[in-house]
Amino acid sequence: MAASTSKAPPPLFVPASLKPKPTPVAPSLSSLPVNEAQVQKALTALLAHITKVQQQREETDLLGESEEKLFVVVGLKRAARREVHMPVRMQLAHPVIDPRQSPVTLFVKDPQRTYKDLLEKSKISFISRVVGLEKLRTKHKTFEAKRVLLKEGDLFLVDDRVVVDVGKSLGKMWREAKKQPVPVALQRKDLKAELERAVASTYLQISMGTSLSVKFGSTAIHTPAQLLENLLSLLPQLAVRLPFSEGDFSNIQSIHIKTSTSVALPIWNSSIEEVGKIVVTEKEKKEIEEKKAEKEKKEQERKEREEAKEKRRVERSATKEGKGRMEKKRKEPEAEAEEVVEEEVVPVSEPIVEAQEEVKERPSKKSKKAAAVVEDKAEEPKKKSKKVKATKA
Repeated sequence: MAASTSKAPPPLFVPASLKPKPTPVAPSLSSLPVNEAQVQKALTALLAHITKVQQQREETDLLGESEEKLFVVVGLKRAARREVHMPVRMQLAHPVIDPRQSPVTLFVKDPQRTYKDLLEKSKISFISRVVGLEKLRTKHKTFEAKRVLLKEGDLFLVDDRVVVDVGKSLGKMWREAKKQPVPVALQRKDLKAELERAVASTYLQISMGTSLSVKFGSTAIHTPAQLLENLLSLLPQLAVRLPFSEGDFSNIQSIHIKTSTSVALPIWNSSIEEVGKIVVTEKEKKEIEEKKAEKEKKEQERKEREEAKEKRRVERSATKEGKGRMEKKRKEPEAEAEEVVEEEVVPVSEPIVEAQEEVKERPSKKSKKAAAVVEDKAEEPKKKSKKVKATKA
């Protein structure tokens, strides 16, 4: 049997926009203009307020919630250009959810059973539910079924290969509840570590407003020391994960901490000189310069076209007045003389000057007729006088 001579197909082309972006490196806390003592002071005051509110709640409401979630509220100088539907992952020292109490749902490709067996083989027990794409499209097709699924989970993960398909099946309900599924790479060798990083992180939802919030802890599962560690580990990441950020707080107006019901306590504010100052990144500066240069080039081309148009108009008007051809004939020798290399000047003699003075323009036909009419009128009296003399004789 002859060997096949067909060549293997070329590898698929991966556009630059689809290549994974490198994770930005967060600066150290000491390099940022944040006072750690002020952060600790604000957190202590907030926890004291939470304790006081819970005591009052226990006296009046027997079924009141004892858990309070804590958030970092960031005020931006410049909002994002568009809403980002993909949550921004931020690593914390201590997870914000406990998988034993808060269910975690994972959306996967079909067949669903393959990934359930993979989780069992990897000894991953903190995933509460696995939902395949086909099951999501059939069993959870109705609005009521989707709402029940949304209420059952606190955190939703999705295989990064079916992010678009899962998003189309879920609709806008997850986005409005700020529970968009977080992409994870199920092809990793260490699958357990990948899923643990996803569960142990907090997520920032970027909107088109200038106020953003991100959860960094809860009084039910964190101690004050753990909350402080989470807060201090979150602040450096704000310098690189927010819109128009370049490794500093140049686009941040203020940073506060609060609960869902309390007032916001400040931990950092920009200086008075920086208030209202619009941040422009280096990339945007380069784009502005390129646009400015292109605009100047177009303006120069427009001026050149206008000058050429005006020149043609003058030539046409001169031709209509009968001067165009004579002007061209007069200017052509001058233009040729400028291009010729300068030669030795020859003194002009008097006869040549007299000859140049005698050269005149040839009279036109109209001027000849006018001169003939004038001569005839001047000769009429002479002719009449001759006739009178002849009659007398």
